[in-house]
Amino acid sequence: MTMQPTISPTPLWDEGISTFLYGEYEKRDEPLTIEDLQAFAVDQAVRIGDMLETLFLMAIYGEWNYTDAAGNSLRLDEDALNTLYAKGRLDKDDLSDFSGLWSPAGVGPQ
Repeated sequence: MTMQPTISPTPLWDEGISTFLYGEYEKRDEPLTIEDLQAFAVDQAVRIGDMLETLFLMAIYGEWNYTDAAGNSLRLDEDALNTLYAKGRLDKDDLSDFSGLWSPAGVGPQ
């Protein structure tokens, strides 16, 4: 009997952005803020919405955590992501809704 190789499913998020965000977290050794994400978006010529979408998806699937400004860990779900999508392109007022901290699961505030 021949064993079939296990194929891992394609990630639902942008792997380039994901890898970049993990790297930035590791360099800083502290959770990422919306200000950090805005700076990364400018430096990397990536839309802030794409970064937030990636973080949302990773949070939904347990890879990252989001903690609000009061320090409460928030569980993000597909409804929250759909609300984000419904806005289309995000502007500065939309970003104030994400004034908390983002960190990989198992580290940082949770």
